[in-house]
Amino acid sequence: MIDRDTRQLLPIIVKFLTVVGFGAGLGVIWTHIAQTDFPVDMIIYREGSRAFFSGAEVYSEPMYAGDLALPFIYPPFGALALGPLTPHVISDSLAGDIMIVISDALLLLCAYLAFKALLPHAERGLRWCVTTIAWVAGMLIEPVVLNQGFAQINIVLMALVFIDLVPRKRYLPRGFWIGIAAAIKISPLAMCLYFLLRKEFRAILVAALTAVAATLVAAAVRWDATVEFFSVTLLGMGSGNEFGVDSTYQSNSSIKGALMRFAQSQEHLEAYGTLVNVLWLVLSLITIVLGGWLMVALLRRGMNVDAILVNSVIMLLISPVSWSHHWVWLALILPVVVWRLLTAFTGNTALAVVTALWAVLVLTNPPKWWFGDQIAVFELAIWQKILVSDFVWLAIAMLISLAVAIKQVSLQASQPLGERVYPGAEDPHGDDNGDA
Repeated sequence: MIDRDTRQLLPIIVKFLTVVGFGAGLGVIWTHIAQTDFPVDMIIYREGSRAFFSGAEVYSEPMYAGDLALPFIYPPFGALALGPLTPHVISDSLAGDIMIVISDALLLLCAYLAFKALLPHAERGLRWCVTTIAWVAGMLIEPVVLNQGFAQINIVLMALVFIDLVPRKRYLPRGFWIGIAAAIKISPLAMCLYFLLRKEFRAILVAALTAVAATLVAAAVRWDATVEFFSVTLLGMGSGNEFGVDSTYQSNSSIKGALMRFAQSQEHLEAYGTLVNVLWLVLSLITIVLGGWLMVALLRRGMNVDAILVNSVIMLLISPVSWSHHWVWLALILPVVVWRLLTAFTGNTALAVVTALWAVLVLTNPPKWWFGDQIAVFELAIWQKILVSDFVWLAIAMLISLAVAIKQVSLQASQPLGERVYPGAEDPHGDDNGDA
């Protein structure tokens, strides 16, 4: 029992922690800006978008950030969407700062929506307190720091997807924002697995039609670039260094990246390239099936947010390239799992250990960087190659631990997907329609 004095003190503590959280968050944003002096990806974005609007080559010629030549690999609508950041009156540095501020603000929005869904009956002050703590912690993890250092677009894409999926009041049909995200970068389409498992076929159709419509808008501006992307650039991805960086680079935290690094040399990898691709496809299919089963189990327990985040892990694992800064989803995954460990999954040691280990590593220095940067991955010992693929093994361990942990939450046999079956589960009703 909480005594009367403590009960009166709690709102003051909550407000204090919230204010401190916001202040710390603003400080982290300033740090992100101060530490980003050469936003290389933003420079490439701007050059690619300028080429798109000027009629120059977009995909057959590299873009330059100083002396660094990198390809522009985003779909035509991505080049179109980046247009507002291309005017010459905006410097590369300022454009990078704008992306950083927008990304950190969207991360706050995602954290708020997540905990609003997880705490539907809590007071607003408590939700904001938990949100700000999660927000600050999320901005400090390695994937987010790397993303902001490059002024990358990953958090923006994550926000578009998460806003579309999380239970909330909405004014646009579900699937719309995933369609926009997919028109900017293809991979968010993998998040439609959530809709598929819930049999929300209308949302899948909306996502597809939105992506097509956005692409057609871009095609109206540059038909030639659109044809080139979908007939040449997209089909060639995965066949070489078309990503601008060798996909065996230690930052590639995907199943395929881990498999490729087990080769003894580049020649050895090329000789067994077909075998690697077959193994990747088989393991990806297994990941989708088992991950999908876990998502269904979560949905049947009313854990919609958790199911969304499991979908994001599946997407990152099966993608041919998931650079460390693509794992910005961890800024939501880790706080949500910590919350579950304090509520629904109390006493689950395995999940707690995996979560704590991953949190410590991303808040300090993940193993992929322990042996330096741009290392000769083929020359590493087997145990070093395993360590370099850190996020892959941690993700698998977390999924397995989560599958065991959900047994602690009761399940009603007749429960439809997404229904609440335990106190405090998020309420998916009423705000999953397109017109709410």
